[in-house]
Amino acid sequence: MHYSAAHLMPFNITIPEIPISADSIFIYGYFLCVAMLAMVFPLSRYARHKKPSINTHRKGLVSTNALNIFDLLGLAIFFCIYAVFLLDYLTPAEVDEKGNPVQVHITPIILAVGIIVQLVPPMLVAVMIRARGVRIRDFLGLDWKHARYLWVITPGGVILAYMFLFFIEYHGYSGWLEEQFGSDAKLQETVKTYQEANAIAVRIMIAISAILIAPVAEEIVFRGYIYTTTKRFSGRLFATLLSSLLFGIVHFNITALIPLIFLAIVLALAYELSGSLWAPISIHALFNASQILFQEVKFH
Repeated sequence: MHYSAAHLMPFNITIPEIPISADSIFIYGYFLCVAMLAMVFPLSRYARHKKPSINTHRKGLVSTNALNIFDLLGLAIFFCIYAVFLLDYLTPAEVDEKGNPVQVHITPIILAVGIIVQLVPPMLVAVMIRARGVRIRDFLGLDWKHARYLWVITPGGVILAYMFLFFIEYHGYSGWLEEQFGSDAKLQETVKTYQEANAIAVRIMIAISAILIAPVAEEIVFRGYIYTTTKRFSGRLFATLLSSLLFGIVHFNITALIPLIFLAIVLALAYELSGSLWAPISIHALFNASQILFQEVKFH
């Protein structure tokens, strides 16, 4: 006897469509990172137990020798910090009596507080590393002898990042973002703030933060600690993917998400190939400086 689909499915089942928004991407992406860690770390531990010769975390120029089981707690602390940042991002903006979002005027004091907050995570890394008697410069490869190829690595990394940007833009990236996310596909908050800032002091502080503070602070945390710790308990490939995905997510800008993930992959590769955090710091700083320069040219 022949059965049709109607006989096999007597009930009309309607599967609701799940709306995709920038907020949902960040939420799903964050928990994807957590799930990946929860699955990969035990599997890597099991594989090493079964075959001790598997020591992928010892390959490459980024050493994991100073790290131990307690750094799993350190990794958890940073994930908790970024969970707080995610919750803060998802908190609805204040509105006035007419229901319009309250406009916050950026002042030098607000920017100074933002810079201080930005410095807290790298300071936490410094405390955790120094607590075990390891010098920060040794752990991060900050001796200048490791930075002799920066004049090649830095422009090469930035050029690679821009080649990727031009490639995806050529294939309709901006149009696709607008179609998928509408008003959510907006400028990164730092860029928007810089464009709207009228006071020269504010613009200077934003430029200093973007070119000097952010590259050092973010590289210490993401490449210096999160990448290295993840590599210690898995391997280079997974550490690169995990740290890059998290790096893109915590900037909370859907327009910059894919470019930032690619940039983070370039930064991780530069760190691993050089063994010095100066490599990703310099690429990150030059990339941000070029973005500021473009905004200045556009502004004038």
